[in-house]
Amino acid sequence: MQDVPMLFPMAPAEFWKQIKTTIEEVVNEKINQSFQPPPTTSHLPEKALLKASDICAIFQVSKPTLYDWLKQEKLRSFKIKSRRYFLRSDIEVMIRQETAAVSPKSDVQ
Repeated sequence: MQDVPMLFPMAPAEFWKQIKTTIEEVVNEKINQSFQPPPTTSHLPEKALLKASDICAIFQVSKPTLYDWLKQEKLRSFKIKSRRYFLRSDIEVMIRQETAAVSPKSDVQ
């Protein structure tokens, strides 16, 4: 570029170099954020029994979807009085199965 008078207290070449570095840092940060490892069970509440609302939040599904999973026997639950509860261990197993199904499998030749 030509030497055009700028209102910055630095040479134009230095200004453009800093702009380029800043853009590269932001792009690299966004790329690193988008490639996060698969979710682990560490985001589960530490309770042994989980409520339906907890399960909906974990899997990001609605309550009708959760009850469909119960009908399809993908999940087990039990009721205490009028409330439905799920075992944390069952949810951890379901998460592991879901993660294993999503993860790419290597081809053996």
